Amino acid sequence: MTESSRKLRPFHDDGSTSGSPEDARTGDQTVALPSEAVPVPGPAGEHAGLVVIQGKEIGREYRLKRSRSILGRDEGATVRVLDELVSRRHASLEMVWDAERKVQRIFITDLGSTNRTYVNGEPVRRLELREGDKIRVGDTLLKFVFQDALDSMFHREIRHRIAYDQLTGLLTRESLYAGLELELKRCARYGIPLAVLMMDLDRFKSVNDTHGHLMGSHVLSEVGRLIREGLRSSDISARYGGEEFLAYLSEQGSGDARAAAERIRRGIAAHRFTRTDPEGRTTSLGITISIGISLFPRDGAGLEALVAAADRALYLAKEEGRNRVRGA
Repeated sequence: MTESSRKLRPFHDDGSTSGSPEDARTGDQTVALPSEAVPVPGPAGEHAGLVVIQGKEIGREYRLKRSRSILGRDEGATVRVLDELVSRRHASLEMVWDAERKVQRIFITDLGSTNRTYVNGEPVRRLELREGDKIRVGDTLLKFVFQDALDSMFHREIRHRIAYDQLTGLLTRESLYAGLELELKRCARYGIPLAVLMMDLDRFKSVNDTHGHLMGSHVLSEVGRLIREGLRSSDISARYGGEEFLAYLSEQGSGDARAAAERIRRGIAAHRFTRTDPEGRTTSLGITISIGISLFPRDGAGLEALVAAADRALYLAKEEGRNRVRGA
């Protein structure tokens, strides 16, 4: 049987079968099974998945659980990639049961994407994936893998270390920016308000100079917790750098944003930051925070404009005496 005469019959969510074999590496006749009948691919205890090895969400793992998954930027995509160069429905990933070999085969098919789908550096229309293959969509590179529970745990830990600031427990600036870019598009599409909070601890340098960097780290860690407690669970906050913090509040106008900022400001001002060193000496101090607020779309339509407006408002709060909330 020649390569061109081999037939593949991938299962689709609507029950139909289709697909061209011309880009497949191998192609013995296959049969399709509904998703509930699809056995676990790979060795016992392992699952097929994609791991982001380059891009905004480096370290993120996507498990391939369905007979057909959509990779793209669309909110409904099974494998949603936060990359502006990725099409809304960029590619599909199909699991096909090979009855003769008794193995699961996984194919990737480009769905007419603007910037094409690449596997190991070559553009593809349809291709059977092998373990270790590297898939590039836009500026994002994903690796096709079979993983067990320990592998998954490792990648989750790597992603957590990349996405979160280890001292404060808040997101890193880069991770917050990735989410804010997408959220602003949603807000623009549906006319939803959004607020950005830029926060900076007042006279924090004196804490390090007077009490040492270990006390300074303790203060930052506690401030991260107090910021989380002052916000809703749906609000997103990050350590912006040093003693600066950033948050965005979806579906919040001026009044709600100011109320949230005041909760944070009051919570930090009322808190005693206490630490006991290994020699048993206890240090206790108070500190305050200044907060600037910008609003979408009033103060800007894009991420940079909103952050800059909130930063200007923060500067005014500092100029007006610190320990206060100021709008743009």
